[in-house]
Amino acid sequence: MALHLRFDHRFERLADALLESLEEAPGGPLAERTVIVPSIGVGRWLQRREAERFGVSARLRPEFAGRWLWRTMRSVLPGLPARSPFEPGRACWVLLELLGELPEEPGFALVRARVRQSGSTVRLALAESVAACFDRYLAYRRDWLARWQRGLWAEGEAPLGPHEAWQRWLWQRLLERLPDVRREHPYDQFVRCLEHDDAQVRRALAGTRVSLFGRVDLSPEQFALFGRLSASMDVSLFAPDPCRELWTDMLDARSLARVRAQRPDVAWLYEGEPSLLGNWGRAQRDFVAQVLSLEERFSVQAEAPGRDEAIPFAASGGMPAADCLHALQAAVFLRSDAPWRGLHAADASIVVAGAHGVVREAEVLHEALLESFESLPGLAPEEIVVYCADIESAAVAIEGVFASQPEARRIPVAVSGRAPAADPLIAAVGAMLSMPLQAVGAAALEEWLRNPAVMEALAVEAAEVEQLLHWFEAAGARRGLDEADGSPKHSLAAATDRLLLGAALGSAGVVGDLLAVPGAQGTRARVLDAWLRAADALSALRDAARAPRPLAEWCETAREAIESVFGPAQRHAASLQRVREALADLLEGAAASRAAVLDAQAFAHVFVQALEEGAGAAMPTGAVTVCPIGSLPGVPFRVVCLFGMDEGAFPRRGSRDELDLMRRAPRFGDRLARVDDRGAFLDAVLAARDRLVVTCQSRNPRDDTALNPSPLVAELLGYLSARLAGGAAASFEPVRRRHPDAGDAPALVEHPLHPFSLRNFEHAASRAQQWLSTARALARPLPARAAGIGALADVETMESAGTMAGDADGAVRAEAATDAAGVAEARVPLPASGGEAAPGRPVLHTIPIEALRTALVEPAATWLREALGVSLPREVPLSADVEPLWSADDERVLMQRCVERLLAGEDVDRLRHEVGLDPRTAAGAAGRAQAQAIVQRAAALVADALSLPDAQSLPRGGASPAPAVEATLDGRRLVMAAPALDAAGGPVFVSAFPLGAYALIDAWLRAALWRLARGEGAPARLVAPDARLGIACADPQHALRHALDWAQRIRCEPLALFPRTWLRHARTLARPARGGTEEAAQQRRIAARARARDTLLGTAFGPGIGELARPAAQALFRDAEPDLDRVLALAERVYGPILDDLDAGWGGEAAP
Repeated sequence: MALHLRFDHRFERLADALLESLEEAPGGPLAERTVIVPSIGVGRWLQRREAERFGVSARLRPEFAGRWLWRTMRSVLPGLPARSPFEPGRACWVLLELLGELPEEPGFALVRARVRQSGSTVRLALAESVAACFDRYLAYRRDWLARWQRGLWAEGEAPLGPHEAWQRWLWQRLLERLPDVRREHPYDQFVRCLEHDDAQVRRALAGTRVSLFGRVDLSPEQFALFGRLSASMDVSLFAPDPCRELWTDMLDARSLARVRAQRPDVAWLYEGEPSLLGNWGRAQRDFVAQVLSLEERFSVQAEAPGRDEAIPFAASGGMPAADCLHALQAAVFLRSDAPWRGLHAADASIVVAGAHGVVREAEVLHEALLESFESLPGLAPEEIVVYCADIESAAVAIEGVFASQPEARRIPVAVSGRAPAADPLIAAVGAMLSMPLQAVGAAALEEWLRNPAVMEALAVEAAEVEQLLHWFEAAGARRGLDEADGSPKHSLAAATDRLLLGAALGSAGVVGDLLAVPGAQGTRARVLDAWLRAADALSALRDAARAPRPLAEWCETAREAIESVFGPAQRHAASLQRVREALADLLEGAAASRAAVLDAQAFAHVFVQALEEGAGAAMPTGAVTVCPIGSLPGVPFRVVCLFGMDEGAFPRRGSRDELDLMRRAPRFGDRLARVDDRGAFLDAVLAARDRLVVTCQSRNPRDDTALNPSPLVAELLGYLSARLAGGAAASFEPVRRRHPDAGDAPALVEHPLHPFSLRNFEHAASRAQQWLSTARALARPLPARAAGIGALADVETMESAGTMAGDADGAVRAEAATDAAGVAEARVPLPASGGEAAPGRPVLHTIPIEALRTALVEPAATWLREALGVSLPREVPLSADVEPLWSADDERVLMQRCVERLLAGEDVDRLRHEVGLDPRTAAGAAGRAQAQAIVQRAAALVADALSLPDAQSLPRGGASPAPAVEATLDGRRLVMAAPALDAAGGPVFVSAFPLGAYALIDAWLRAALWRLARGEGAPARLVAPDARLGIACADPQHALRHALDWAQRIRCEPLALFPRTWLRHARTLARPARGGTEEAAQQRRIAARARARDTLLGTAFGPGIGELARPAAQALFRDAEPDLDRVLALAERVYGPILDDLDAGWGGEAAP
């Protein structure tokens, strides 16, 4: 029975010493060896090292100090439960009950007021906070708890603030209420046994030994307890110590400045020491000091074989530091800046890089790792670690960037240590439990259905989810699960009923007061059936959420709902098992308080807490390990990367609990989040064997303004600059240098905004060859590239160069520049449909008129879809999930439907009833009034278009539909539905929307096709609420050829075509100038240009967004602003012939 202490600055050698001691320990070949570790990742690294050394790792058992101490106390004190009832997850349930029994005393007024707030969530959160405080007191303030048990204040004769009185009362009642625990804490009984009945302890712990490895976070009293245990069992501490000298008196920058100001006569004692050790090493210093106190208190001699080395990590002990990284580590080890004397310039061993945004930072990291593989012989992916300040944001960027690289440059990465919510199934379960708590909106439902775990559980693909969302939108699913959420007409239940009726009928129709929404019939009904399973589970959760209920009932209801939806999951089976275990742990933890009654919100909160307790730990892998900083303290890697070292992100701001009394009376050994983060940064720097790479966001990606790195990065650069400059004072502002400019001074190297910047490829710096062709293209002078830049293109120049549409068959050529292959031709035909031609007859490609209209109205979206296959978010956002649930556009869409059905002879009363049931109208009397107004306006518009005296004269009855209109032009068959005709036999096109580009282009194309198919006749008319236009279309062949040629070119080239902008400009110009003077005409041209610009870019107070802000235009132009003159010139070439076919006096203010 003895206490063994061993210090070493080399983590590998410390681990080997541990493994040797375990091998020499008595016991059978299968006897477990318990090792207390600071993290699961360190334990896994020890097991891997044991396997590398002995071929297998089967005996080493990593464990945390708290669990091991409780097991040891159970072996000495029979009757204790398997797990400590003082664990926060267990004690909080008893505290929840006690909070309802607070006495009516003046010192309890604050907590009573908080407890009386409505809902059990507030009380549960308070109980959890108090349980966490008690857990800290058990580790760091046991003397306080002992005084509380005797009815005294924690310190002195007065309480430590307003929260001590009721906390003392809760602690006293907690000891009385907890099962298997007397009024004395088991820890105190255990310590008394160690002091007075050592024989009993020896018998209980016979043959037991324990080792502590690494910087295990223990309170001073826990350190002392391990020392006392050494009298009854073997206890070994393997403690990392970064410095061979006694450095417990080392000062940080603040304390050193105070000494220099107040005691300049002794300040010289601290000169020539590495300031980083004092600034970052407080956590390590306190740990080493507590281990040294054991050496003195229990009279043992610690082993420290590495303290005789001159330089750490060097192959030969007498060699000087070879680079900046080893010089820094040697300075820390020697507590002296002497190792820097032989170095005068920065080198690649320490790299500090800045980037614009987290994605670009991940790209810079990838380049740095490629350079490391090239320059460091034998480097393997498992010898690299990436520590992240914010693992959640960094993991997404790193995985995305690394996985998208070409095969030859792909680096394997493994992310661990993420929060449970990052797992798709756990996130889906959490979202499902929260849905009954609030009126779920369309956006939240869409996010849940697109979750990969939900898609797997419901056995649906991405396209089927898209279809289901489309059905929900058409059926009016706006807000809430059912009518209890306050939206009886627009809830998910109402939408599902409409879809089920549509599936039964197979078409639109009205049954009673329910409107059928078709779409889910036939084989597609499987998708709706899958949703019904989820809907039943949500309904069960909603029923349970109507009233508070005991925790056991909540767990059973949640289990049934989760199993019914996610039970079939295979790819996420491990995550589903974690959910099951969390429910079981929740029930077990609350066993001491079966009477706890929770509302739905409180249960969802406590269930999420239970899931977080089972979060996956960070651990080293066979690939590049990406994990949170501080999760693998001390574990050595050849290359250590610190990712996301931004100001405000690291050191992290620790949460400050107002209930924690330790803040009012701090002591040596107390843990502080910012101190721990500084210690983790020092651990990472010392763990690097060949290279240290630090990345941060140094520039704002929007405006390129400078951003500050983490203060620790600034301190690192300042220290390096001072040492390499011969002891000059460190600068608080880091030196910045553009990549890839060379320099000898340490600097924050800032990389360009884009990976295709030419700067990246200077001096063969970048290895991202996929961007080389783009960089070369951007390096060409702008005039040389103007012909291919959308609005910069000159139409006439392009036509003369042969890049315009004009092939005999209507196809066009799209040239795409490549890196070395020159020019490639691509032919993208118009969408066509048709069957086999009869023998001897040419094949006629059928082109619906809608295809032409779509290309001319939405040129950017058409090119992205047809040429690149890119699918963009919807142009029209999801319907709102708050009142009003409908928009003006919804009313216009309904009105357009009414117009079309009235033109077909639909009965007005029947139409009014159906519109009142439509989910795009309000519920109840408001919806009926809205439907009456919509149908009335539609009827008046149709009557006006057909030149009827009033709406009562509208045609009634179901006339058979007229055959489709078709005509052949240059080997292509153009088709459209037959239009309505006025009294003169001319086609009439009616739009419920104010005159816009869509209605005008559509009517012009249909009028041209009608004239081509029917020959001479009455002109067509377009009727809108704000316009009455005649469309003559004297040469329909020319008009349709013009439309076909430009539609084909739009599909092949990214053109800066903005039809709404053009129409606004053209309508303003068409208005007659006041007075007819040249000055008035000039003012009109200026006004037209200003309004066109507003339509293109949008205005701060306008009714809608600019045309350039639409998703397709954003994807094509990003933040660029096309030249308005070229935009208007190109639009005039494309859309100008439309104006030539309109009757005189068509001009007027354009609709936005």
